[in-house]
Amino acid sequence: MLDGYWCKFRASVVSLGLAMIISSSPGGAETLRLFTIGAGDVSGGYYASAQAICEVVNRAERGRLRCSPDPTQGSIYNLNALRKGQIDFAIVQSDWHRAALEGTSIYAQDGRFEDLRSVLSLYEEPITILARRGAGINRLADLVGKRIEIGHPASGRRATIERLFSAMAFTPEKFAKVIELSSSGALDELCAGALDATILVVGHPNARIGRVLATCDADLIPVAGSKLASALEGQRDYSQAVIPKSYYPELSADVATYAVTATLVTRTTMDADIVQSLVRHVLDQRAGLAQRAPVLKDLDPQRMRRQGLTAPLHTGAKAGFDKEGVSDTRPSKVLENERR
Repeated sequence: MLDGYWCKFRASVVSLGLAMIISSSPGGAETLRLFTIGAGDVSGGYYASAQAICEVVNRAERGRLRCSPDPTQGSIYNLNALRKGQIDFAIVQSDWHRAALEGTSIYAQDGRFEDLRSVLSLYEEPITILARRGAGINRLADLVGKRIEIGHPASGRRATIERLFSAMAFTPEKFAKVIELSSSGALDELCAGALDATILVVGHPNARIGRVLATCDADLIPVAGSKLASALEGQRDYSQAVIPKSYYPELSADVATYAVTATLVTRTTMDADIVQSLVRHVLDQRAGLAQRAPVLKDLDPQRMRRQGLTAPLHTGAKAGFDKEGVSDTRPSKVLENERR
């Protein structure tokens, strides 16, 4: 749960978006259905993933469906816009996916997002700290007294960082400076020496992070320690993870951290035919998606159906997985609870 210090840091979110449009011929016959995927910063993994998905859907469904990636501020913005019907699909972190569905944490005042539905799981997103060499940052606790960047208020990473800091009893006044930027802006400022560290929630390998490690005298810092482990014990949203040293030549060892999952979601009212087509094309074109967006290189059909998905599967998503022979392997008790 976020504490008062970090709630005060949160700015209001203004959502702008476009719901599904149906284009018809003069005779009234349906010719083209348009839909949007709320993504994130244009230089980030969410936007790259949404763009790749839209490309494969548009190629396969030319003349019938048209998908457009929508650049946004991230998960919190996306969930708010989806709830208001301003976008059709959204890529969101699994921790805020759960909180929105259950009406907890930052969504306690809004209540449960009853119409939220899962479409598929995309990739693991480790909490990633990049720190300037020479800043004296070798572990999470060393951020105290430093100039740090924590993301836009409408981003999922910002909300996750606030949770992380609350677990560590970090309050804003403990830092020399706290800055709010996009992920790309944060990396630019780190390279320019204007920041000591930035905290990201991203999939790996990541080309931008690779460039920073190679050219900006920066290191990846472990997100670990007994205090954090104790605070996160029993949490369903964060799993232990590593950033493999094989992903970046500059790493001499794997980097321990915690991770969430990037998930694709929609509403109950979304046309089941569109959802089914999207799921089937993503399953069929996994190799092509990985070429377009390297963060999608490890797409696994079984994980895509269940990992990080708290909201029930949309009926169209279930049909898409079933038609492609991807069964739900979760225990029968879990499936029975979901049907209730």
